Parts: sequence; C-alpha cells; structure tokens
Amino acid sequence: MKRFRNLFCLMLSLFLALCFAARAEEGPAEEMEQGLEEIQPLLEQSDVDETEGMGLEEMTDAFTESAMSEYIDSTTGFSMQYPSIFVFDESKSSSVAMTADRKASLSIDNMINQGGLDEQALTEAIRLEAPDAELQRNEQNGCLRCDRTTDNGSVGQTDLYFLTETSFHHIILRYPSEEKETYFSYIEYMINTMEAKDTDLG
Repeated sequence: MKRFRNLFCLMLSLFLALCFAARAEEGPAEEMEQGLEEIQPLLEQSDVDETEGMGLEEMTDAFTESAMSEYIDSTTGFSMQYPSIFVFDESKSSSVAMTADRKASLSIDNMINQGGLDEQALTEAIRLEAPDAELQRNEQNGCLRCDRTTDNGSVGQTDLYFLTETSFHHIILRYPSEEKETYFSYIEYMINTMEAKDTDLG
C-alpha cells in the first residue's frame, strides 16, 4: 500500500506540474491560484470540510485521502485513481462499480493488445461508433476521451481509452446528465493518474 501511495504522490506531482506548465510565464502567485482553481471543484464534492490555512499540496492530499481510491490490474500493470463513491462488488469479482444510489456506474475492461491495435485504428473505430461525440486526446499520456449522451439525453457517458503497445484499457462512466460537471471534474483527475507498466506483463 505504501508503494502505491508513493507512486500516486509522484503521479500527482507530475499532474500538478503539467497543469502549471501552460502558465510557466506567470509568477508563483498565479500558479498557486490556478492550482487552487483546479482542486476547488473536487474539494467541494468530497468529504473534506475544513481547508482554511491549507496549502495546495495539503488540499490535494486531503482530497485524495477523502475521495479517491486506487485501481490496479495486476495482469497488465494498469493503474489509476477513481472516485471512492464507486464501489465494486468484490464478492462477484465484477468489473463494474456503482454509486450508492445506483444512478452512476464505472466499468473497467483490461485486455492484452495482441493484435497490434494502434491509436489511429482505435480513433477510427471510436468515430464510427459515436460519430457525433466529442473526442479528445490527453497530451500527457495519450488517453482518448469520448463524451456523449444516451437514453434521450438523460444519461451522460464518458468513454476513456488507454492504449499501450501491449495492453488496452476501456473505462466507461455513466451518470445523470444534470450531474455532468461534477463527474467531469473527477474524470480529468482520473485521466491524469492513469499509467500502465508494460514491463510487468508476463
């Protein structure tokens, strides 16, 4: 557990550094303000009640401790942080987690990439499946994100595709459309904690 916490702290530091990179020309005060803007929506959704007097790093640690859990797939080496409001049924070894009110779900599929799937082919497949959906690519780790609505607009769905040379990971979040902004804050955080240790594959 300590190893995973150290790994997450490293990933979180990288995430924050990347958030600030676009504003490298600004001073420390502006960078701190931007960091606070990034974490504030997440804190408001968490169980962190008191942040007065906390620095950015302390706020981030408090949020992580309160609101996020670690997901790891030992076969592919894939890992990420996900909101603790999603609970997996461990008795069923399920790849689907639900919120307590069962209005939102999180599913994770991990596969070995034996067919040589590349990003171009994956992008084309996504556009065929959801031609009207918005497709974005995270520049830091290459994660592809597809946002859309289903069920006559009442349900929001975000598909995340994390591809490496040896593994492929498809994460699907479904949530009430009116709660889109809440889940979008979580999704950005999830994407920036994704990684896959291909060297761990046997």
